[in-house]
Amino acid sequence: MIGDIIELDEKHLATAGTIIALLKQRFSIQNVPKIVIGIAGESGSGKSVTAYALQKVLEREQVKSLVLQMDDYFKLPPRTNHKNRLISLNNVGIHEVDLETLAQNISAFKSGISEIEKPLVHYNENSISTEKINVSEYEAVIVEGTYIFEVEGFDFKIFIDRNYRDTYENRMKRNRDEKSDFVEEVLEIEHRIIRNFRNNADLILGKNYEPIN
Repeated sequence: MIGDIIELDEKHLATAGTIIALLKQRFSIQNVPKIVIGIAGESGSGKSVTAYALQKVLEREQVKSLVLQMDDYFKLPPRTNHKNRLISLNNVGIHEVDLETLAQNISAFKSGISEIEKPLVHYNENSISTEKINVSEYEAVIVEGTYIFEVEGFDFKIFIDRNYRDTYENRMKRNRDEKSDFVEEVLEIEHRIIRNFRNNADLILGKNYEPIN
């Protein structure tokens, strides 16, 4: 998503190194033609930084990867979506996201199709466009987002076990969440939706990004 702020530090790169070591136990990562890795968790839990840290460490392993962010697949642009939530909290949930297109993009990548077309959110402009990506050059796709485990096709699933109360400071630093009771209500709804995703993960990361299973 254009306008997002991602800052990597050594903690995230160390976590990515641990994840790669675990992946090597399951796959020969240089020889598997198309790997799709999913990273789920609540807002501010560290999904994006973990995804981009993983991408960087994969590059060191000579594996070229593409990061897809669920935020690009929202049906409405950010400020419009927020206004829709203000109308009714019933508008908060999985139905806000075009997971069908995400699933199609994942399937196309795994099938060997050379190009995908995906939505692209422009956060500051409050708009959604599309972009075409040549995926033939990538060996791996890393998908991060709150509800992504609703989608099939992942070879390895990572769940970051930090809830919205744990991640308050992170969310404020990203300048994308305002401080309000309404936002906390939205995050509580998201928390109830995704808490069971933990049970479907191949790897769970704790509050300090340490593997706990």
